[in-house]
Amino acid sequence: MFKELAIAFVIVAVCVCIHAAAMIGLAVGVEQYIKKGAQFSFLHETGILIMTFSAILFLHITGASIWAIFYLLRDLFPDFETSLYFSLTSYTTMGFGDVVLPQRWRLLGGIEGFSGVLLCGMSTAFLFVIVRALLRVRRVRGRLMAR
Repeated sequence: MFKELAIAFVIVAVCVCIHAAAMIGLAVGVEQYIKKGAQFSFLHETGILIMTFSAILFLHITGASIWAIFYLLRDLFPDFETSLYFSLTSYTTMGFGDVVLPQRWRLLGGIEGFSGVLLCGMSTAFLFVIVRALLRVRRVRGRLMAR
């Protein structure tokens, strides 16, 4: 059991590192785009949010795929599609129960779900920061134009 838990925590650490590094990169990119001083319209702001959301969605799919690759390499499921299906339902905590891990590995599903919830919370907080930054830019530019 301890070996399985150690493996799970290594996978969680890899997913967190990838997620955090990518979000820092996204934040730097959005900040640089804002600093360029371009006049933002509703379409620009919406485009920034769509790109950010898409990148975050890709990050979550990447995280679930890392788990799925592990499941496949350990022969816990017969193919990648089944591994990814189980991983996505665990990561999102939907857990239909139609596909399950072998008893020895079943704790990993719960750990994957818990890490998915935490990473989704991190992503939600990040989106909130981006929206606040866009609103701040809008407010500052509105004051400058009013002068």
